[in-house]
Amino acid sequence: MFGIGKFGLVFGALSLASTAAFALPKASDLVTPMGMGYNIGNTMEVPENPTNWGNPLPTAAYIKAIKAAGFNTVRIPCAWYSHSDALAKDIAANGGTADNSTYKHVGKDASFTTPTIDGAWLAQVKEVVDMIIGEGMYVVLNSHWDEGWLEDRVFDGTANPRSGSGDITNSSATTKARQAAFWTQIATYFKDYDEHLLFAGANEPGVNDPWGNNGQWEFDNTRMQVLKGYYEAFITSVRNAGGNNATRTLIVQAPRTEMDNAPMLSQNFPTDPAGAGYMMAEVHYYPYQYSLMTADEDWGTQFYYYTGLESTTDTKHNMGWNVYSNSIDNSALGTPNQIKKAFGELKTMFCDKGIPVIIGELGAIKRTGQITDATNLKLHLQGRALFYGEVAKNAKANGIIPYVWDTGAEDDGNMTIITRQKGTYSILDPDVLNALQKAYGLEGNNQSNLDSLVQQNEVPDDESGKGVLVTYATKTSDSSEVGTLRINLAGTKKDLSQYVGIEIRMKGSVETAGPCTGASDGCGEYGWTSMDLFMMTGDSWAWFDAPVLEQANMDLDATTFKTFKIMWDNFRTTPEGLNSANAIGLNLYGTQVTGTITIDYIKGIKADGTTEIIDDFDKKPSTEGIASGKVVSLGASGDIGANAIKPVHVATSKMFVNVQPGMVTATFSAVKAAPAKAMLMNTMGQVIDQQNFTANKGANSVELRTNYRGPAMLLVKQGSVQYVQKVILK
Repeated sequence: MFGIGKFGLVFGALSLASTAAFALPKASDLVTPMGMGYNIGNTMEVPENPTNWGNPLPTAAYIKAIKAAGFNTVRIPCAWYSHSDALAKDIAANGGTADNSTYKHVGKDASFTTPTIDGAWLAQVKEVVDMIIGEGMYVVLNSHWDEGWLEDRVFDGTANPRSGSGDITNSSATTKARQAAFWTQIATYFKDYDEHLLFAGANEPGVNDPWGNNGQWEFDNTRMQVLKGYYEAFITSVRNAGGNNATRTLIVQAPRTEMDNAPMLSQNFPTDPAGAGYMMAEVHYYPYQYSLMTADEDWGTQFYYYTGLESTTDTKHNMGWNVYSNSIDNSALGTPNQIKKAFGELKTMFCDKGIPVIIGELGAIKRTGQITDATNLKLHLQGRALFYGEVAKNAKANGIIPYVWDTGAEDDGNMTIITRQKGTYSILDPDVLNALQKAYGLEGNNQSNLDSLVQQNEVPDDESGKGVLVTYATKTSDSSEVGTLRINLAGTKKDLSQYVGIEIRMKGSVETAGPCTGASDGCGEYGWTSMDLFMMTGDSWAWFDAPVLEQANMDLDATTFKTFKIMWDNFRTTPEGLNSANAIGLNLYGTQVTGTITIDYIKGIKADGTTEIIDDFDKKPSTEGIASGKVVSLGASGDIGANAIKPVHVATSKMFVNVQPGMVTATFSAVKAAPAKAMLMNTMGQVIDQQNFTANKGANSVELRTNYRGPAMLLVKQGSVQYVQKVILK
């Protein structure tokens, strides 16, 4: 039955969209029809702009594809705070201005307790909700992280729940009042929708708590009472909002949404004014070593191969491998035994008491970039499908609703099942989908792509030398995009303090087309590209970068390897934390970019001029964005194609950039007076400010203003000369 907001009263006066005489079905009655669930991740929960993390807004065709894949319930992670006047008021209350880009509210508390959600945003969310319900599916609409306005504030007093952000002084009474204000508006807006719309009061409360020498900040009973207060504000606000909200099914989360903390929620489950039967509980399921871990540690290894499909040649990465006993623990997190036990405990703890459970997020990354042996890679891919099937099977058996996590990404490490970023809605992971469908009695006969994935990622046997061939292909013609080649550093490779710089040997070409087909949308009349070396260090993953192709005016050569040396003093900000580097890599930025680059190695340069291999690409590093890569044998010529086109010329003289809150000023030198253009773009390709002007001969300055925060590309072009620099907007 559809919500009245879009579809009208289906049955007139007797519609269940009216609560005058009828209550909605109880939560337990929804479990079977809801079936298995899907997350529209990295979209509606993105603070301020749902397209900022690379995904388009959901379309009717995408929703139909989710339905056709066998899912009957969709979770919409959603932002509310950053679409309300609370954002501007918090900044102003803490010494900023409403139009600047300093997130000062993250570091301090403000007294503003009655935020108003933007009406246009409510309408946008409604459009997505209506498309899902229009396909006969159920919707779980939640309040996601959204700058941590609630998630990072499950305490009273002063603390530092976000690494690197500084202390936060929180009043739980203020946060509770905001929770009530948000949910009063949301519930009122959707009050006439029937049981197909469910509300969830949070996402992963406390998950960003800091790690210290003694582990993660404790989530004790005192904090549980604070969280319970937030849930009570959520429940009471919805129940008092009228319409079908009186008996709408509501969902509350275990602390950090961890299964280990489910007993704490069970023992402190909030009281519902509607009476028993209209609530659900939520946990998430990412067994870390199998689902998320990307580097082996001394305490444990990554799990690549699932139970029953273990590798005989890479045993230390088998599911449940214990580094202390050098044997497999069949009760380890993620194993079939552990899943069966944990899901059974959830059933006893909640479901048997009339409180169904949703696994609001679950998944495991695809490790096509880490496993170079073809046989082992196929075992890994088969095992992932087995894992998803095991979770779905046990969820269904215990009356639990599982929701797979999907971010839309299609690169190595993704959890995506249905594509959406290219405007096509095909099945990216048919083997995982088959396993999920079979667990729910569906066909499960999607054509497997295991063999093609193995072939794409197979490493050559030639031992004469290997490199990584990276292919770049932008997806749009009217905005900048980023292709990333990243090396995750672990063990002995984490200390870069012994070096004074980095040496990279590579060859190739990238082509930039022009004019842009969408010049009116802000890309200008030209294509452009630039390359940066980056690294991330320390517990806060501090970011440092330096230009590569600008060094000594060296362009890539299509057929001959060239060596590029980037010293620490070439970096825009002197790197810190070199003794604890987490990752190093290359970012190629540009508009309308196509081409290939072969990289032989990345070395560290020592003070005496000698070098030492950091990575020679015997194993493929991870790629993201517009970049895809594979390990190749390096032949004598290494010719990568006769149709090579040199990258556009990047000015060798420096552009000086000054970044202030809400403003970026670029100073550069022009050889003559002529029209010029300055453009500021975020890493997802949106033009966030631009200015056409006439540059004078000699020194020039141009100022751009924006309230955007985070990494961006600054481009200044005059004729055939252009300056490109990455900036971090404050």
